[in-house]
Amino acid sequence: MKEELCKAFCEDLQIREVPAGMAISTCYDWMGEPLGFYIVGPDQSGRYRVEDDGTSMPLIESAVSDLDTPTRAEALQSMLEEYGARYDEDRGELTTLPLRIEEIPKAAISFVGLLLRLQDLILLTPERAASTFREDAAQAIRAAVGDQAKIRENESISPNIEFPADLVIEAENKAPVAVYLAMSEQRVLEAVIAQMAALYEAKVPCSVIALLEKDTSVSRKMLRYAANRLAALPIFQGDQKAAIQRIEREVRGQYPTYH
Repeated sequence: MKEELCKAFCEDLQIREVPAGMAISTCYDWMGEPLGFYIVGPDQSGRYRVEDDGTSMPLIESAVSDLDTPTRAEALQSMLEEYGARYDEDRGELTTLPLRIEEIPKAAISFVGLLLRLQDLILLTPERAASTFREDAAQAIRAAVGDQAKIRENESISPNIEFPADLVIEAENKAPVAVYLAMSEQRVLEAVIAQMAALYEAKVPCSVIALLEKDTSVSRKMLRYAANRLAALPIFQGDQKAAIQRIEREVRGQYPTYH
């Protein structure tokens, strides 16, 4: 089987025996390290499995923060089906189904393809990355305030105000808070217009927040303009917990008292 594996990959393939079977190291790069996998077996039925070392998915999760959002979960499931693999969440391992010995070389090539593709979960296309930001942010906000407030999605804070907010959060006996998930200057400007319309036209007591995806989402000029007009302008990327806490304080109207 070593000869067949070497033919399937290249001469740089390194194979060594380990107690569970064989450890394979390839010439491909996996987040700065050589990409490797294991061939485990045979089991009692004489079958083998191709597996990773149990670190691939934790590394992916640490890089993207959350794999449970619909966008990433769908992408992951699609990849697993395409490459005939599965993710064992209990063991934290990626693995193939049981294989006959003659199936191993082809399955090993496919498994390497899967590991290389998994890195795409970090480098999503701009459209999918934008979708992921919205999902991540909305999920975090719901987790923080959802049990103590009513949350409406894609609605205006008042019928007379254009530009619906991504989330309108209404806590009991508190003014509603409209959250605009902003990945561009246009969305921030829409939040500012909504805030001004609520204050001076509809005369609706409320707070409008633009949650920026990152600190480079808008120019410094727009950042200054919006910061002086909105209730808050937190930045999600790099400081997610504090950004969500800032929204939570606005929703609950709770601020620390200093003596």
